This record gives sequence, C-alpha cells and structure tokens, in this order.
Amino acid sequence: MRTFSKRRQRAALWPERRHRTPQASEEESVGVFERLLPAKISLAKVLNKVCRLFSMFSSERLTVPDYVSRLQPRRTGSEPKAVSPGVQAEVQGVLDDSLPALRAAMRTLRSAKDTGELGETRRAIAETFQLVEEAWVLPTVGRQVAEEICNRIRLDGGLELLLQLLQTPAVEIKYESAKLLEQILISENRDYVARMGLGVILNLTRELEDAQLARSISGILEHMFKHTEETSAQLISNGALDALLFWCRGTDPTVLRHCAVALANCAMYGGHHCQRLMIEKQAAEWLFPLAFSKEDELIRFYACLAVAVLAANREVEKEVVKSGTLELVEPFIASLDPDEFARSLQDSADSVQGRTAADLQHLLPLLDGTRLEGNCIAAFYLCVETSIKSRQRNTKIFQEIGAVQSLKRIVMYSSNATTLSLAKRALTMMGEDVPRRILSSVPNWKTGEVQRWLQQIGFSAFCDRFQELQLDGDLLLNISEEDLIHDLGMTSGLTRKRFLRDLRVLKTYANYSMCDPNNLADWLADIDPRFRQYTYGMVQSGVDRNNILQITDQQLQSDCRVENGIHRAQILAAARRPARPCLTDSQPAGPDVFISYRRTTGSQLASLLKVHLQVRGFSVFIDVEKLEAGKFEEKLISSVQRARNFILVLSANALDKCMGDTAMKDWVHKEIVTALNGKKNIVPVTDNFVWPDPSSLPEDMRTILTFNGIKWSHEYQEATIEKILRFLKRHPGQEQPDSSKSHKEPQSNHAKSH
Repeated sequence: MRTFSKRRQRAALWPERRHRTPQASEEESVGVFERLLPAKISLAKVLNKVCRLFSMFSSERLTVPDYVSRLQPRRTGSEPKAVSPGVQAEVQGVLDDSLPALRAAMRTLRSAKDTGELGETRRAIAETFQLVEEAWVLPTVGRQVAEEICNRIRLDGGLELLLQLLQTPAVEIKYESAKLLEQILISENRDYVARMGLGVILNLTRELEDAQLARSISGILEHMFKHTEETSAQLISNGALDALLFWCRGTDPTVLRHCAVALANCAMYGGHHCQRLMIEKQAAEWLFPLAFSKEDELIRFYACLAVAVLAANREVEKEVVKSGTLELVEPFIASLDPDEFARSLQDSADSVQGRTAADLQHLLPLLDGTRLEGNCIAAFYLCVETSIKSRQRNTKIFQEIGAVQSLKRIVMYSSNATTLSLAKRALTMMGEDVPRRILSSVPNWKTGEVQRWLQQIGFSAFCDRFQELQLDGDLLLNISEEDLIHDLGMTSGLTRKRFLRDLRVLKTYANYSMCDPNNLADWLADIDPRFRQYTYGMVQSGVDRNNILQITDQQLQSDCRVENGIHRAQILAAARRPARPCLTDSQPAGPDVFISYRRTTGSQLASLLKVHLQVRGFSVFIDVEKLEAGKFEEKLISSVQRARNFILVLSANALDKCMGDTAMKDWVHKEIVTALNGKKNIVPVTDNFVWPDPSSLPEDMRTILTFNGIKWSHEYQEATIEKILRFLKRHPGQEQPDSSKSHKEPQSNHAKSH
C-alpha cells in the first residue's frame, strides 16, 4: 500500500497545485484513451470493493490502493503529450459516473446526521472519501475531476455537515470527518472554512494530546495557513501556531510533515506580521528538530524552507540566526540531488506538471536576497522545477517571472559552490547562456574585464564607448550618473537606472582587500550588507576604521559619495556605538551545555534537548557539521572543554562503537573522555538504552557508567526537562543547584536511570 496523504505533502506548500497526475505517454493515443476510460473506471470500481475489505479509518493515514498504478498510463522517455481537445468530454464522462454516487452519499450523510445513526454516517463519509480518492488518482483528468467533486461537496452542503460532525462527541465520527476535510481543502473550500468554520478548527487544535486527531488537524492547518495573511494571523492569535509547535516535539512522521509544511506556509504566505509572531513564539527554535531529522527529507526540506524565509525578513533576521536552525540549510541542500528530488515528485504523482508562475515567484525574494541560505534553497528548488519544466518544453516560464536574470546574477557573483552549481545547472537545462563568473578584484580590473561585465549584464551597446574612454575597474567604481549622461551617451533615464542597479550589485560583491587594509568593507556589511557598495568611495577619501568617528554627514555625502541620507545616518550611528570587545587574545565564553549524541539513534532527542534548553535561556552546542578531522576536531574538543555542562544522550546502542575503541577514533568516545578529564558536570539522558558491561568499554571512559542517568519521556517532556535543569550548572550569578546530585558513588554494578 502506498501512503495516499504522503504523496500530497510536497504539493501542499503551493496554492492550487494539490494533486497532479501524469499525462498519457506518446505511445498511447488520445482516442484510445477516450475509448478505454469507461473501462478503466469500471475496473477501478471492482477493485475498490476489494480495497474496502481493509479498514479505511484505522489509526494509520488513509492510503491509496496498489491498483492505482495500473490505472495510470505508463511513462516513457518520450516528451509528454499535450492534453487533447476532448479532455473536457473525458472530465464530464467521469463526473457523470461519479456525481450520482456523490449525491447519494451526501443524502445519506445528511439523513444519518439528523437521525443520529453513527454507522450510516461513517459509511457515507467513507463513500465520499473513496470518490475523492479515486478522482485524484485518475490519469490526465484527475485534478479537474477531483476539484469539481470537492466543489460539489461544498455546494451540496457537505462542508457544513463536516464542520458540524467535527463537534460531535463520537470520537470516531470526529476523526473520520477531519480526515475527509483535510483531503478536500481546495481554494474555494478553504475560503468557506475560513468564513464559517475557523472556530471549529481552532477548538480542535486545543486537543493536543489526541495523537490520532493531530494527524488530520495538523494537515488542515497546513492548508489554512496558505489561505490569506488575515487567516494566518487569526489562526496564530487563537493558538494554532502553539499547537503546531507542541506537535513538533513528537515522533509521528505524518504530524511532523504537516507541521513542517504548515510552518513553511505561514512564513511564506502569512506576511511580515505573522513572521514576527512566529519569532515571538520561538518557531525558529522549534524548526531545529524538524530540519535536523535524519529520517524524512520532506520534513527537513520544508523546515529549512521555513527558516530561510524567516531569515529573509531583516526585522527578525538576528533572532533566526540566534536559533541555530539556519546553519542546517546549506549542508542539507548540498546533500540533495535536484534530479532525484524531481523524480521523487513525479514518482509520487503529486506534481508532475510542476508549479505555476505565481507559485515560483514566491522563491524570487529568497534568490535575490543577501542570505546564503535563501539563495541556496531557492536555487535548488528552481533547479528541481527546471528539471520538470524542461521535459514539458515550458522553460519560458522562468524568463517570464524574472528567474533567469536572478540565476545569472548568482552565477556571476556567488562564491558559494552549492548555490553556484545549482544556478548553472538550472540555466543549462533552461537553454540559457551561462555567464562567466566575475573576478572579484574589481578595483584592479583592466578594460577587458569591464567589457566582459558590460556584455554579461546586457549593455553590449555601450562597449565601444567604454573602450574608447579606457574605463577600467577604478573608473567604473567611481562613475556617476552625470558621467553616464555626458561622457557615455546613456541618455535614457531608465537605462541609467538599470545600469546603476547592476553597478551597485557589483560594488557590493567586489573584493577590496588590496586597498582596504582595515577591512572597512566588512564593518559596513555588519551594519547592512548593502553598505559594502560605499567601501571604495570611503577608502579613496581616506576613511578607515580608526578615523570613522570623526567623519561628518557632509563629508560622507560630498567626499565619499554616499547620497542616501538614511544610509549616512545609519553609518554615523554605527560609528558612535561602543566597539565590541576584542577576543583575539582571550577565548570567548563557552556554551552552557554541550550535547554529545550518537547520530544514528540519538539525533532527534539531542535536537529536542537543544531546543528545550535554548528556549529556557541556555546557550547550547550541538555538532551539526559533517567534517571529519582538522579544525573541526579542535573546535569540537574545545567546545567540550569550555562548556559548563556535558549532556550525554544515551540512545539505543549509543556506546557500541566505543567498545574496543582503544585508539579513540570514535567521536562519542573522544567527547566523553574530554568531559571526564575536564571534570565537567556530566548529565546522562537515557532513551531505550541498555547499560553495557563495564569491561566492554575502554578503561578511560568506564567512569561514565557511575553517573546517574535521567530517563527521557516523550510523553512527559516538560517534567523530564525540569529534572534535567536541577542538575545543570547555570550562568554565573544565578542560583546553582547542588550538582553533586547528578553523580553516584563509584560502584561495581551498572548505573541506573531515575
């Protein structure tokens, strides 16, 4: 059995792209398909009777029966075939067969609801769900048929009935109604629920401990968070975001997937106000366990997308960076292959047509932004979409939305290998010219480099004049709008604006190290990344970090050519702020807690501990890098040595690799020995862990078995965290509980968990 809801998760982030189905291959003529369609529907009906032998409303997600693959046309390597002119007839033919059954199910549902017959109510819900399910998986016409059925359900009063049934005390009816509602939330139905039933949904989000209900309610929220900014704000203010963040602590992959997509939807479609509310609710921190998941790439992808979107908002960027979740984005994207990701979308039949232009435009702010993480994940997704669109010969969509120019800019200026590679790959598949990467040492450019830059940004018509005047990198960086008009013949105002915009990008990207010994460029970038564009003018005027405090507003404007008054005010305000303490001669303060864990079995618990402690004010170090030696080892050991507390996550088989590791090659072994030698406050946290025989471990780490272990409880996380807090050393000046309680006297028997 294939999980029906799982193939819909990827599409859920994007409006109006719910269930996409493959088109017929070229080997199957449209005429043959039209003749065979009634037979296929009949076959589906017969096989559905067999399918109904299985429980449709079990505790598991609703599933698509295996027979579905036999109803879909086989894919070949040939190009997709265009939809035939008779497609509307096909749609109507299927609807003529399905709608009478739908109307009968709606009548039964209405009658059973009025009479209180629970069995008939459940049967009607199951029949309705089966009709929706069959429609979504039909080849070629499935999306149109399914959307029409979902609309008919609303028009026949089905949404009103479902919202009423969600309030029934009969829990099975409530579960089944929620599952059906989750599957039919197309755009118009989201409108109806937002107007008429949002309170019902919000009441259900308060039933946090009901695991079965959470599977459907989290899915409903996933769709409602992409309705409007107003709906998202209303959901947040009434506790829906709190519910999602609570469910982020769990282990159910279906719920976690819904949570990840819902948070991405909220960040992408909720607007700046909802993004601020997400930060206030510490959503960036709770995205960490989702982005850190080692089991589900979809959960990780949407969590990374959510945090990248949040970080693109300059108002909340610092809080997002502080959460630590942003560090996970680029390494994760670098580990993915866009073609495999695209194939997984097609294999799931959820979005074989790809996204619409309106959907893809939501990625462009990330692609054009200053954050590497946003550039990276947006370039990856555009690369995936290009893989899909190139098979459909529809890559012109990227030129229409402006993505081509953004990708070319990344190729020209980006220094990140992952983002650069993805952008080149996408442009190649689009059939676009891939520009050469620009040399960063712009102040040293000769006229030839200036010529190449002009050609790549689309100003070839002015190459001869630039060459005639021998414009090099120094002159280019000093060029003014008056120069463009009088010396270079750029008479069109809009052409000048476009040129100056590209010149600002170049100035922001340029490497000034050969003329900026005091690194004024990075100081300006710390104020605002855009302010690097002023580096050359300020350096040429004699400004450096030693005399910046004496510079006036007039000097910035006339001598340094900083024309924007607001920018001048920000630069002067930053110059007058007290300098941050220099840490070159002394080590920075260490983290409050170092978390050591086994990647294979302890990643999720380690990430949960990090967030629980972080939201309580602790600074936490957790290894998220994948380097194997060198500076990484030094950093890791140094972090253990400087930490006040050492939490050891003892998950299943956590110490197995330590057995016989006399050469201390295992990372967990190294971390434990470093903590023991440094006399750190060690707090083991156990989860499905069996204590080994002491003689099986190297002698230098056996002492770890004499420490009390605190047993982790997923069901009672708050209580477990409170117990852990009692054993941790806190910041200087704060009350410090007796840490000796976390130790046991040496003993011959194995340590036991509390």
